[in-house]
Amino acid sequence: MSESLPPTRRARKAGESPFVAAPSAAEQIAAGDAFDDQRLPTAQLERAAFGEHVLPWSPPRPVAPPSVAPWALAAAIAALIASLFVGVLLPLGVIAIVMSIISLRRAHDSRRVAIWALALAVVSVLFSIGWLLWALPQLSTF
Repeated sequence: MSESLPPTRRARKAGESPFVAAPSAAEQIAAGDAFDDQRLPTAQLERAAFGEHVLPWSPPRPVAPPSVAPWALAAAIAALIASLFVGVLLPLGVIAIVMSIISLRRAHDSRRVAIWALALAVVSVLFSIGWLLWALPQLSTF
């Protein structure tokens, strides 16, 4: 924007330029105190307050909350292991199902881990129900 236009052919023939070029930043620095007596030598050179050098401010990205999917998977694995032996940990499987559904609904959680947690939790609940259906008739010995 501070560049001047090149001289015309007539101006070149006449030997004088119709445009007076503004001094560049390097010329201003080289001139030092002779260029502007009122400005301190450490003062900033004049710049426009607009243009491409101004970066727009944006707030920092918010920190994502911790993921629920690994906890749902851990609860589902524990419920599945327990359901292979006994059916009394049915509530742990239900908790794993609820946690995996919550992690599926969250945008930043891993969908793959949440789907695995849901599948294992459903299998553990089915095994626990099977154990309970097998064990309940044997309790009534009267």
